[in-house]
Amino acid sequence: MTLTKIIFILISIAIFNGNCFALESVYVRGKSTDNELPSRVVKEALKRGNRYAVEFPYDDLQHVPTSRENEDLASGRLHVIWGMSSLELEEKFQAVYIPIYRGLLGMRVAIVKKENRNMFSNVKTLDDFKQFSAGQGTTWPDTKILEANGIPVIKELKYFNLFPMLEGGRFDYFPRGAHEPWGEIVREAKYNLTVDPYLLVRYRAPTYLFVPKDRQDIARHLTQQLELMVSDGTLESLFFADPNVQQALNNANLQDRIVFDINNPQLTDKTPLDRSELWFDPLTYKH
Repeated sequence: MTLTKIIFILISIAIFNGNCFALESVYVRGKSTDNELPSRVVKEALKRGNRYAVEFPYDDLQHVPTSRENEDLASGRLHVIWGMSSLELEEKFQAVYIPIYRGLLGMRVAIVKKENRNMFSNVKTLDDFKQFSAGQGTTWPDTKILEANGIPVIKELKYFNLFPMLEGGRFDYFPRGAHEPWGEIVREAKYNLTVDPYLLVRYRAPTYLFVPKDRQDIARHLTQQLELMVSDGTLESLFFADPNVQQALNNANLQDRIVFDINNPQLTDKTPLDRSELWFDPLTYKH
């Protein structure tokens, strides 16, 4: 056998082995530099098992609307997104039924104008609270939750418009998950906003990963790895290490607030309500 043939065979073997061990690309929402909890959870879950490689097709884009993410997931241009679950999302996409934020997104505190910081100081009942109007995204699942519970909502399609609308008095408050408002009021400092210190509106609201219905392989992998991350403590560690979660626990004083529990009609029967290890209760949490 000539040297040329030997070299050709060796190169062919190398190419074959390389193809055999090439990782399949999974396209994920957001940017490769994102450090928020769901992004870190997805990266950790997908790197396990040495099967998938994470790619971020939106890396060069400034802001991508949720509507586009949903369209890209439906078309297969994206493989993984995340968000608060709803009947519509679970019907359209395959949910991975592990709540990433452990239910913290359903613990809502209000952004208000600084001059209205004491607006809720005399609110003692849910009926009292219903005298005030909330600002929400038109298509957000929590908009339907608030409306179903008789809470007045002013809707706006674009998230970033809600901050000047609040300052302009179009509505009274902007309810956010307990981990969300602290960074937002810093980013939107030009609008002179603050976080209400008095109330907590609470409902069960899981944040799930979603994949296309025809990519059950990715859904199975994520489910298996997230279950392992629950068992080995990784998910809990990532949760408590998240800066936004830390801000909520340090700044929100959730245990000192009046709590209004409301219903979430958007929950499906697949919600893991009976698995206490998947949920977090900040009202009993001790640092």
